[in-house]
Amino acid sequence: MWLSVLLLILTGLAVAGVAGLFGGAFRAWDIGPVSDADIQAVESPVLPVLARRRDESWARRPWPYIRDRLTFPPLDFPAVVIHSSITPGKCYRVDLASLTCTCNYFLLRGSRAALGSKERLCRHLRRVYAERGGLSAIVNMVLLDDVHFCETDQLWSGEVDGVPVAIAWREGDPWVTLYTRSNALSQAAEFERYNFHLDRAEWADGRMPRFNATAIRQMLGDWFGDGKLLS
Repeated sequence: MWLSVLLLILTGLAVAGVAGLFGGAFRAWDIGPVSDADIQAVESPVLPVLARRRDESWARRPWPYIRDRLTFPPLDFPAVVIHSSITPGKCYRVDLASLTCTCNYFLLRGSRAALGSKERLCRHLRRVYAERGGLSAIVNMVLLDDVHFCETDQLWSGEVDGVPVAIAWREGDPWVTLYTRSNALSQAAEFERYNFHLDRAEWADGRMPRFNATAIRQMLGDWFGDGKLLS
C-alpha cells in the first residue's frame, strides 16, 4: 500500500515538472501584447501597394472591342531565307505564301494561330511582311518595333484629324502605345512612338503627338468609357 502511494506521489511530481518545463518554453515565445505602432510598422510596406491598386483602376476598366483590327493574309511570294538578327550564323526559312517560319517561336506558338492573324507573325515573318506586304509606313513601323510589339496586343490603324495613327493596347495594362506622324506635313512622313497612361491621363515623359494629341485622347476616352480623358 505504502509503495503504491509513493509511486503516485512520484508520478505527480514528474507530471508537474514536465508541465513547468513546457510552460516556461511557451512563455519564452510569448511576445506580449501587440501595440498599434507594431501593427503599423508591419503593415506599412503593404499599404502603398493597396493604395496603388485602388488608384489604378485599369484592372476593372471596360476594354474596347475594335472591329477594324489589322489582318495579314498570305502573300504570293516565294519563300526566302533570312539571317537571325540575334544569333550569328543562324538562318530561317520564311514563307509568306503559307505564313510559316522555321524559328522556334513560330513552331511553338505562331503555328497555332489562325492564318492571317498577327498572332501568327514571328519577328522574321514581320520583317519580310513589312518589306513585301505593301502596307502603310506606320503599320510597317509597328511590325518592325521588336521592343514594343506584342502579338497578343489589340491593334488599330486609321487616321485621327487626317493624320495616320496606329494604336496598340492589351487588357489589364494602363499604358497605350501609339504611333503617329511627328514632322511637318510638307515633308516626307516620319513617325514616332508615344505612350499614354489611361488612369493618369498623361503622356509619358510629357511627349505627345504634334498634330492630334487632343483628338487621340478624346478617342481613347470614347473607347475606354473614361470621361476624364474627354476634358
